Amino acid sequence: MKKSFFFRVLLLAATVAFISDGAGEEAESKKTLKENSSFFSRDSARKKIIIDTDIGEDIDDILVTAFALNSPEFEVLAITVVDGDVQARSRITRKLTQLYGRPEIPVATGYVWDMPLEDYPPWPGSGGVTQGELAPSEEGLPPESPLRADELIAHLAGKYPDQIYLLTFGSMTNLGQLLVRYPEDSGKLKGIISSHNLAVDPAAAAITLRSEVPWVFLGMSNIRYAGIVGPESVARIRKAGLPTTDYLAQAIDLWYLNKPDHTEYPHLADLCTLAYLLGGWFPTYRGNFFITVPTRLYRTEYKAIDISIEENPDGRVVFGREITKELGLKLNKLFMERILAPPVAMKLR
Repeated sequence: MKKSFFFRVLLLAATVAFISDGAGEEAESKKTLKENSSFFSRDSARKKIIIDTDIGEDIDDILVTAFALNSPEFEVLAITVVDGDVQARSRITRKLTQLYGRPEIPVATGYVWDMPLEDYPPWPGSGGVTQGELAPSEEGLPPESPLRADELIAHLAGKYPDQIYLLTFGSMTNLGQLLVRYPEDSGKLKGIISSHNLAVDPAAAAITLRSEVPWVFLGMSNIRYAGIVGPESVARIRKAGLPTTDYLAQAIDLWYLNKPDHTEYPHLADLCTLAYLLGGWFPTYRGNFFITVPTRLYRTEYKAIDISIEENPDGRVVFGREITKELGLKLNKLFMERILAPPVAMKLR
């Protein structure tokens, strides 16, 4: 059940105070956690997932979300958006689900600012979005979920206990708020799988670390040889002639145009989360996180946090090791096959 606002504020303040002080106290991983062996075995059944994303900023979010929507191994129950201009991110997402024949998938907006901030006005200017022109208005789009991101995730976790994997592609703010505001329902998640973005919201990351929900943390090295969409692959996307691929090609163009620090080629950093669930792409190991959180949690200072990993067979978190070149190239090939294929949902109708 949702806690009262006063209680939630006290709980959030106490949690942040516990994991951070002026000297940047290290929050050591708890060794006691809810055991769930099936989570780490990556069973072969179709997997229920919720994607939490800052889609519309970097390019991997939209590409990897498209991969998930067109992969029969995944049942996408919802997509939630986070950080900055969440309204623009929501529109981009709803148009994507519509093009893939899945307009019924609920899309919910989440939090604009990092924890411990709650409801503040959106960022000025672009709000972190580089691809807003993909869906500049609500015209013709499926309706947005009436629930906020954390409330929607909590609702679905309660409906499908121990069945849902929450995948975080961007800032972990929605997840942090979920764990504080809905502790009972968030505890029913089967697991959390995150890709690299710990530093964007260090308080949310530390709250996740201290929760008992099984957590897998992955980085770019887990898909090193699969993680680039080279010029030949981009050309194939442009020439495919599907509404979906046309949309993705437009996203790539806007990313190049509006993101000054873009990489040379589109990358697929978030693909590691889905590769983990598919199983067999890279080895894993257990370990502990040590996170130093500064007292002043401002976005301009987020890179000042210190993160270290200690390998430990009894550790709180599952980490991924680097993928081999052979498997990386195969994973990249699978990605392109799914992206270039007509939408699975359309073929089933």
